[in-house]
Amino acid sequence: MEIQLVKCLTGITECHGLTMKKAMNINFHPGRDDLYFNRLFSYLKSRLPMEIDQITEIRSHVYLVENKQLKCILKAFPTYEELKLQQDFTSSIKKEGFEQTCSFLKFGDFPLCFENRFLGFMEYIQPDLQSFSYLSDREREEGVELLASFHKATEKLVPEFESILFKQDLRRKWEVRAEQFQKNISILHYFIPKSVTEEILEWAKISLKGMTQSTNRQKREHQVILHGDVAHHNYIRAKTGQLYIIDFDLIAIGPVKNDLLQYANRILPFTGWSFDSLEKMKIMGDYLTDPSFLYGLIYPSDIFREWNRNIRAKAYYNPKRTTQLINMTVHQFQERKLFVNKLIDILEP
Repeated sequence: MEIQLVKCLTGITECHGLTMKKAMNINFHPGRDDLYFNRLFSYLKSRLPMEIDQITEIRSHVYLVENKQLKCILKAFPTYEELKLQQDFTSSIKKEGFEQTCSFLKFGDFPLCFENRFLGFMEYIQPDLQSFSYLSDREREEGVELLASFHKATEKLVPEFESILFKQDLRRKWEVRAEQFQKNISILHYFIPKSVTEEILEWAKISLKGMTQSTNRQKREHQVILHGDVAHHNYIRAKTGQLYIIDFDLIAIGPVKNDLLQYANRILPFTGWSFDSLEKMKIMGDYLTDPSFLYGLIYPSDIFREWNRNIRAKAYYNPKRTTQLINMTVHQFQERKLFVNKLIDILEP
């Protein structure tokens, strides 16, 4: 449910006892554009009907805005359509009874626009001192259960959003990702042995072929609105202990298993690439008899995604980042190879 705090564009300058006062502090980050922060701060000061004590950058185009009475998250969207989609989707999912995400705050009848980006304000969820991660069985189980609740609510919203959201074609997306990885092979071989890249590409070939063949034999799966980015940082453990899921920038329509494949790919490195760990998860276990799902588990999505992104941004000059990718690709290779071979034995005995 949207929270209408004030109609700030109608000249009202007081809200719940808050009045506009001179700014006190801005948190700057080394290497960032301090002038941009100054301009943003001045803009918000002139537009928001409340005192602003501090702005802190969380990541690119996402900020914590606060004063003594209120904290909220500011996110800058490239277009008004993207902002409106996030607002509408969040409102709709809450109406379906899914409360474990943050609401948008509404400051006036019209969106604020700063330097060609539209500003969305969201409630701040006070985080727990211990942040959510995929390190423990309990948290991995809790994360997938929350994702299942999310899917249960979004299944009802498909008719409302099917004309707006694209339908996710996971196989085609993965085909493109593998093709790009292959194009980057000359750079990759500075960091990864040729024998490793050859085997990884073979896994992708087996996965995509198997997914195509097994999916063609199946009936059409029911559709939900997928989250699209189930990284651990898109879960928030609140101070109350409640777990929330956030960031709907990559929502799309597709079958539940698309999100679950990504979730499995995210958690498996924390289990030593253990197939047994998936079998112990009730929600995940239900899909382990589906050949198309098992073939999907073989696909090295994380390796392709991160190396392609790294090379596109020319970030391979960053030793810290490249070391992380080498660890993911080479140092986990033997564990991952055992996992893939187990899947192949199940699928092709």
